[in-house]
Amino acid sequence: TAAVWGLCGAAVAPLPMAAPGGLGRCVAAFWLALAFDALGLAVLLAGVFADVFFSDLLIYAGGIGIFLSLVWWVFWYAGNLEVPPEELRDDAGLSAPKGREDTLLRRLVHGLSLRLSAALAPARPADLELQRAGGPRGPRRIRLSPARDSV
Repeated sequence: TAAVWGLCGAAVAPLPMAAPGGLGRCVAAFWLALAFDALGLAVLLAGVFADVFFSDLLIYAGGIGIFLSLVWWVFWYAGNLEVPPEELRDDAGLSAPKGREDTLLRRLVHGLSLRLSAALAPARPADLELQRAGGPRGPRRIRLSPARDSV
């Protein structure tokens, strides 16, 4: 079977979403989301009910904490999404999908891509050494600007 890469760790075999603990594969994101929710709610309620001069700060900080918990909830949810192996093979190019045979257009595009890659590829280290040394004729004089040559 093909391995599936989850957002929260190493590759795992395609399993149902429910893990033995019932929290899915991203247990750390789940607990962080709950901690941010609880802490944000506690700070928010402390700002509402406590008689302190900085209650506005506590209310805003609690709201920001609850808002940041949404990030962890999204991580937990996205890390537990299941993608069928057939769709992964199609996207990763592991096998040719049905109906996509090697056509003339596909071969032409592939050939053009290879030529462009070869033309735009960086020079080999041996070519760079020849350029630094000035080639077989020795070092070359480099003109910096027209003003320097006339002085």
